[in-house]
Amino acid sequence: MFRISNATGGYGKTIIIRDVSLYVGSGDVVALLGRNGVGKSTLMRYATGLIPAIAGTVEIDGLAAPAAPARRARHGLGYVPQGRFVFPRMTALENIAVAAESNGHNGKEAVEEALTYFPMLKPKVHDLAGGLSGGQQQVLALARALAIRPTVLLLDEPTEGVQPSIVDEIAGVLKRINIERGIAMLVAEQDLDFCLSIANRAYVMEKGAIRMETDRATLERDKALQQELLGV
Repeated sequence: MFRISNATGGYGKTIIIRDVSLYVGSGDVVALLGRNGVGKSTLMRYATGLIPAIAGTVEIDGLAAPAAPARRARHGLGYVPQGRFVFPRMTALENIAVAAESNGHNGKEAVEEALTYFPMLKPKVHDLAGGLSGGQQQVLALARALAIRPTVLLLDEPTEGVQPSIVDEIAGVLKRINIERGIAMLVAEQDLDFCLSIANRAYVMEKGAIRMETDRATLERDKALQQELLGV
């Protein structure tokens, strides 16, 4: 279970998100939709503790989240940031192993597990992460987040700059790990088709606030709503 309540935050004196509340139940997959600049990434960074909270709270599995991002990770909060941010001078293997071991897990086992979910990484496992393609780096970032064994996974624009075949692979893996491991997910995206393929409900953001909550079926059939809120 993951909950954000009355979140207000931003950068310096500039407030980006105001009084945002949302809930992701155990094993739930929820989309966070909205156009560019509405505050989706800021909300993700608020949730992970990467920006200070002006107001509001974050709960992980029913407990108040620690202040430090590293401690939130140890409490089960995984994060795949927009732009991937892999460790470029480490190999793919090292990226995964370091994430696992820094959170008290076996690095070798984490790598083996990652390669079962992402076989495309097998021929690249000893390559420097900085030399991988954008899609391969996105897959590696996801594998690294899973290596901490999260109960909740936050993904910020996971399809950005990724070719369609890899987008389909990412969607398939996310559905698989949700079913097999019960990992709850909050996925911030503009790609509506991707979100509809994996999420069962959605929050729509507008101007730093939650405009509405809806289920997949309603959003899928309401083309006027898609155009109004998402420009699709």
